[in-house]
Amino acid sequence: MTMNNDELVRMVVEAVSNDYEEFSTIVQDIARCMSKVKDPPNINQIEQALMKAIADKDVKAYEVSDEGHQLIATQANHQNIDVDWFYITEQGKQRMKRLEDEETKAGTYMAGWEPDPRGGWRKSGE
Repeated sequence: MTMNNDELVRMVVEAVSNDYEEFSTIVQDIARCMSKVKDPPNINQIEQALMKAIADKDVKAYEVSDEGHQLIATQANHQNIDVDWFYITEQGKQRMKRLEDEETKAGTYMAGWEPDPRGGWRKSGE
């Protein structure tokens, strides 16, 4: 059973919800969480999910300033994805909270997924 695009976008947004992250860290986090899944997402799928989250304004891209001590907002694209940093936007935080609240109320939070006792996440029943 494979992950759908909305689930992957959500994982990308969650990966940048606590701190600014580089793309390589996002990929590593998702790969670690999905290590037990039969058909885990590849790097291109993760990149597409990140670009969708940015297009939806749930994530924003930043670059290191010339002085090297601050991050400034930038336009993300496929050419600079490996040098940018990414962080959840206020809209993204609100959307994630709303989704979690709706799913918790309906009893479907992370429906179809469960923690894998060996680490990461797995589809329920795998």
